[in-house]
Amino acid sequence: MSDGRVHIRRGRRTDFTAVMRLLAASGVTVPVPDRATLRRFRQLVADLGGDFYLALVDDAVVGLVHVAYARQLAAPPSARLDQLVVAPTARRRGIASALLAFVEERAQRRGCSAFTCIVPDADAVARAFLGRAGMAADGQRFVKPLRD
Repeated sequence: MSDGRVHIRRGRRTDFTAVMRLLAASGVTVPVPDRATLRRFRQLVADLGGDFYLALVDDAVVGLVHVAYARQLAAPPSARLDQLVVAPTARRRGIASALLAFVEERAQRRGCSAFTCIVPDADAVARAFLGRAGMAADGQRFVKPLRD
């Protein structure tokens, strides 16, 4: 029986097809599904220096989030939101907010002092969403300080 709850889990090597479908359905440019793309995807999900998580509802992939971390010599590590995608049929149900809160918590546990994201000026929907999520705009860059 379906309960419609969102489950967030780490991406797996076997999620390639589901992720490509999600990207295509969301209007994101999808790379050519060749061996090189599959290899890059598998490297991405295996990389413990970043976070690649999926949101599932009834075992169907409805969202993804990718965050890259950078260690720095003289400052705390930094976290950068590279991609946050939710399927059009699953929008406005709190999935993007849940994914964002999830990775913000992970970034904070990694000792990151700030969470950043670059969003083009033309993407008004993403800019409004990030603003509501507590991220401050500085041109195309959005920043949210993280505290211990």
